[in-house]
Amino acid sequence: GVRTRGLDIAINAKRQVADAAARAEAKGVIERWNEQLAASRDMLWSPTIRAALIAGTPWLDVFCPGCGTSRAIDLRKVDRHPLASVATLVLGLRCSWCPESAPMPRVLGLHALPPAAKAAASNL
Repeated sequence: GVRTRGLDIAINAKRQVADAAARAEAKGVIERWNEQLAASRDMLWSPTIRAALIAGTPWLDVFCPGCGTSRAIDLRKVDRHPLASVATLVLGLRCSWCPESAPMPRVLGLHALPPAAKAAASNL
């Protein structure tokens, strides 16, 4: 038969390099966005859901200024197009505990682990 193992190895190597480059670029985007959120800058842009997933940061931390609660949203379970920006999710994240006139929730950042799990892991 025809030997294609060498070609398969070369294709896989190229794919791994491309995946690593995409992951590094996505991590840079998420880090820059998280830094701007932490500095309370007005945000003119937002990363895509796909970028968050590629970067390995699927947990969106959201704060409700009405009742003072925070919650983490797993972007892997959100039914939105992967090219939708993370900020577009805010409209659907209004707090269910607050009255209808509750303020818009604030996005605090994207994380690899839910913020509560991250805090518990750092206390060990």
